[in-house]
Amino acid sequence: MAPHYKLVLTTCENQDDAHQLAKQLIAQKLAACVNILPGVESVYMWQNEIVQQTETKLFIKTKADKISKMIQLIKELHSYEVPEIQVLDVNAGNLAYFHWMDEVLN
Repeated sequence: MAPHYKLVLTTCENQDDAHQLAKQLIAQKLAACVNILPGVESVYMWQNEIVQQTETKLFIKTKADKISKMIQLIKELHSYEVPEIQVLDVNAGNLAYFHWMDEVLN
């Protein structure tokens, strides 16, 4: 299977922001499903300082043809100046799940 399906990772400052973003992604048919994991501890460098922060992680399931619009929407709605947006190829999995994604994202 070609990497037709994608998993997009991002973080939000809190659960409210994560829920709002997830609902917009679903409503605009840019994502079939978004898993929201609260309480993720992040440590990173920002403006020459080490930052330790609790964030909410999003695992976004989508298709390759949705990525450009999704990235644009995340950047527009996100509270961070530089939001994390990582796109991973999905190379195998449950074909029934992928068929469901196809139906949902049409």
